[in-house]
Amino acid sequence: MTLLPEFSKTTQAHQRGFSYAEVLLSVILLATLLVPAMQSLNSAISNGSSGLAVKQLNLRNKMEEVLSKPYGTLYAITSASGGNTTSSISASLSDASGAVDRRVATIYRYDTTTNALSATDTGVLYVSVYYEAEGSANALNTLVGRWW
Repeated sequence: MTLLPEFSKTTQAHQRGFSYAEVLLSVILLATLLVPAMQSLNSAISNGSSGLAVKQLNLRNKMEEVLSKPYGTLYAITSASGGNTTSSISASLSDASGAVDRRVATIYRYDTTTNALSATDTGVLYVSVYYEAEGSANALNTLVGRWW
């Protein structure tokens, strides 16, 4: 029976962890490759969200335009034929029909006790402004009071 010679601990190659050169190389690669990747990601995010920010700002501007009207003018719109429903679009306050990104305004008399449409004068109007293509799910809504 032959015995294999034992290797001493000094002759065995024990490698624990990374060498300094490997760590330095990985840091340099990360630094040089991460910067362009982050720049492209940043530009993609900023280009995608700028359109949304502009649309939200335009919607808010339309709401401010509607709210700048006197209460009597807004109330008269609800008194017009077919004007006091949750889906009736106010033509005088909305963008022109067929316009790109048309913003529409809906105004109706509102009863705060029942949180619903009211056929009588409650002194409160419900104003909703939204993009026609998106529907009223993403609308800006507010209440306008006669005495506010």
